[in-house]
Amino acid sequence: MDEVSGIDLSIFFDAAPTAQMVFTPDLRIVAANQRYCAMLGRQSEELIGFRVFEAFPANPDDPNADAEAELQASTDAVVATGEAQEMPLRQHDVQEADGRYGTRYWRILNSPVFADASEPERVTHVIHTAEDVTRSVLGERADAAKRRAAMRGAELSYFEFDPASGRLTRSPQLDALFGFEPGETVTAAKAFFDRIHPDDLETTLAEIERVGRTIGSDLHLDYRIVRPDATVRWAIGHGESVRDPDTQEVRIVGIVLDVTSIREREESLREAVQARDLLIAEVNHRVKNSLQMVTSILNLEASATEDAVARASLKAATARVNAVAAIHASLYEDEDVSSVQIDRYMERLKEHLDASLSSEGRGVKIALDVEAVRLPTDKAITLSLAVNELVTNSFKHAFGQEDEGNVTISLRRNGDSAIILEVADDGTSPAANGLDIKSPSSGLGQRLIRGMASQLGGTIEVEGKNGWRTRIYFPE
Repeated sequence: MDEVSGIDLSIFFDAAPTAQMVFTPDLRIVAANQRYCAMLGRQSEELIGFRVFEAFPANPDDPNADAEAELQASTDAVVATGEAQEMPLRQHDVQEADGRYGTRYWRILNSPVFADASEPERVTHVIHTAEDVTRSVLGERADAAKRRAAMRGAELSYFEFDPASGRLTRSPQLDALFGFEPGETVTAAKAFFDRIHPDDLETTLAEIERVGRTIGSDLHLDYRIVRPDATVRWAIGHGESVRDPDTQEVRIVGIVLDVTSIREREESLREAVQARDLLIAEVNHRVKNSLQMVTSILNLEASATEDAVARASLKAATARVNAVAAIHASLYEDEDVSSVQIDRYMERLKEHLDASLSSEGRGVKIALDVEAVRLPTDKAITLSLAVNELVTNSFKHAFGQEDEGNVTISLRRNGDSAIILEVADDGTSPAANGLDIKSPSSGLGQRLIRGMASQLGGTIEVEGKNGWRTRIYFPE
């Protein structure tokens, strides 16, 4: 190497951060810097004086190994034009110390050197700058293989759409999804848009237009495809808008998934649920009718008996059956057959209680203060029976035949997951009549109330001042 001001220029060449080798136009190596030698696992004396492919012979197991011809062609172009030549990405395997060949991919730049002062325009040498891109190439190929495997396994279709030109680049799976035959030439997205269901086309185009306005916007599509044979497929698409690195234009890239089988199963399940709900509603209707028949029979029996105790028992049984029948009537009329809207149901129960207890206390009124709460059917039935017993007890024991007063039914949430049922009256305290809800010797009604509170998973609290008040706390 020449010297400038006493400095050996080979120092700069040897210390260059890029891997470089210098050879003559016939590919004979004259120099290689430290970076190049380290990258190839060679010493400079193993290279200098040898032709490039004597130092780096082609892999004999690679039938496509023609890197020597490509390098010579590039070198000839550098010599002929005096300009640098960038070679296409190329595989050229390198023999390792153990004799085996390791796969290597290279990005190469060949630059001219004019070292003959007497012929300043003649290229005397070529600087060969090599970048080992094996890791990135193999990584990209592995990622691409994973994407292809994922697409095949999940029936995904890849696409890239150019909003400006309307050109659509896509994988074969998308053609198959839209019903295009293999080999059928389609370049414009319009041919695909023409097969989107008319009811879905406007929203689909609007979503694509929205995403195309802003780089990085997420794309969400949900549409039907009508194929030429009139079959319909359901598809969902996900993607985003990106900027083309070469043209700087907006591109929309993404995937499309055929979800027809999922939608068909959803529809079948929906129809099955509807059929089940209709069947349950019909069952509730028939149960309600059967229970009403039972109440009619009990009423007839009560009217026919002369025994006052038996007549009272029959009327109490009638009220209990009516309470359950009202639940089934609500379930028949409601769209949700698995739960009951308690506030609406209580209106119906109040009507039954007014009718059945009118002779017990003519001046006593029933008032409601109930929040909008839905409860499962089993809890609603238990709750209705508890209300029936508590209201009936108030009419029977807290008021005389000529008394006037009020019985209030309230239901409200207590926190996030608890409910309080309260039935209160402003009549004479039941304690004055010898009643005690906590006493094991109390009557059937009181035992029923305790049992129902237990079924609800709740606790009972009673208060006998200024009337009688019973509260049941239970989880929602």
